[in-house]
Amino acid sequence: MATVKEIYNFIDSIAPFNTQEEWDNSGLLVGDENAEVNKILFALDVTSDIIEQAKTYGANLIITHHPVVFKPVSTVLSDSLIYKLVNNNISIICAHTNYDKAVNGVNDILCKTVGFNSFNKVENTCLNIGSFEKTISTENFVNHIKNVLDCVVRYNSLKKEIKRIAVCSGSGSDYLTLAKELGCDALLTGDASHHAFLDADEMGVVLVAAGHFETENLAIEPLMNKIKEEFNVSCELAMQESPIITI
Repeated sequence: MATVKEIYNFIDSIAPFNTQEEWDNSGLLVGDENAEVNKILFALDVTSDIIEQAKTYGANLIITHHPVVFKPVSTVLSDSLIYKLVNNNISIICAHTNYDKAVNGVNDILCKTVGFNSFNKVENTCLNIGSFEKTISTENFVNHIKNVLDCVVRYNSLKKEIKRIAVCSGSGSDYLTLAKELGCDALLTGDASHHAFLDADEMGVVLVAAGHFETENLAIEPLMNKIKEEFNVSCELAMQESPIITI
């Protein structure tokens, strides 16, 4: 039976934790690295509901993309996620920006889902650059993203032909300037602010925000499948939806 540490080491081999961004907090964040793993539950985020699902499933390890601890905590009370994890002997490994950047990681999976025939990584960033064989209008590009990701799309009103696209899952609008410098016609990401859309207009870049959940959750099952292939351990994908409701 595999240990938490062995699972951690395998993830480290395909998405090295030392490649995470300086502000990130990926790794084994709660639990015992020497514990034998009974079952693993996979999710994008840790929530109270996810912990309940893990208990019902009998999992003593949860693997997520988003870290359960981002900022320093001054208390760990009974209603906190950390307390609930420790109290139920559940360890948690979080693979965040290291998995974003990894070969066949989140951004690569997003590029393939979008249908790019070719794409490459921008060194020392969480950014990919993808290209279509032929140009596509803003409207057609947005409709394509809406269909393949089954999501609600927000975008600026800039009308242009698009071929070269910067891609960053999650919150990537900070890469607008770099995308422009790299000759991209558009930036596809998850979240973007009001002012980011204004900046995109001024830069002449089409900014497409397709949802934080929708641009990242698609990479959870592939990670689960890799671990299932490597270890003889029961794995399950959590039932989880975007916390944002749209009407």
